[in-house]
Amino acid sequence: MSTTEFERAFLASDPAYDGRFVAAVRTTGVFCRPSCRVRKPLPKNVTFLADAAAARAAGYRACLRCHPDSAVPVRVRGIETPIGPMTIGATDGAVVLADFTERPMMPAQLAAVRRRFGPTVEGDSPLLDRTERQLGEYFVGERRAFDLPIDEPGSAFQERVWTALLAIPYGETIAYRELAERVGAPGAPRAVGRANGSNRLAIIVPCHRVIAAGGGLGGYGGGLTAKRYLLDLELAAVTRQVA
Repeated sequence: MSTTEFERAFLASDPAYDGRFVAAVRTTGVFCRPSCRVRKPLPKNVTFLADAAAARAAGYRACLRCHPDSAVPVRVRGIETPIGPMTIGATDGAVVLADFTERPMMPAQLAAVRRRFGPTVEGDSPLLDRTERQLGEYFVGERRAFDLPIDEPGSAFQERVWTALLAIPYGETIAYRELAERVGAPGAPRAVGRANGSNRLAIIVPCHRVIAAGGGLGGYGGGLTAKRYLLDLELAAVTRQVA
């Protein structure tokens, strides 16, 4: 990549370049991730280095806002499912992404992963294998709960919503308004819907179990056909057990 491309990415706070270089500011002695949203210095005062180690070796210290020396790589993989392609991603210690590859919000989801964790790279890992296997078991009705280490940082409100989603039993649904009450925001069902839409761990964190008042499906990042499929899959499994 050229210096011009580095400069463009840094000035645009482009998270797609996180992990490819760091930007070191001569006037402050600080180095940042490309995605850092601090006020940008004059280009003449910025130098671009390969990574955090190179920046520290040159005498720069890490930015306290974007923490460029704490980035960890996220390995991502595309998988096929009965409701369409999904992209899963994991660090060495946790699953951080499971979302629908073709949803319009996928670029934003990947950007959030890069901002929260570090660069994304296509690859394989035991945790990705485990995630794909458990999703496969879910789709054939052999798994109701996921046994995976997950990490899904967000705003305090988002995290309350995502935690509450994990408490909705397999095969059951609740309304957005009820979920809003559970997270202490009874007047904010729309905000709950937005938090659902930002969930980066579809199916694993079951936002598909939240529906509109009166039984309508509401929205879903993977599309309403996918949401109906998931709800029907779970209901059929529960019905078979009762019978």
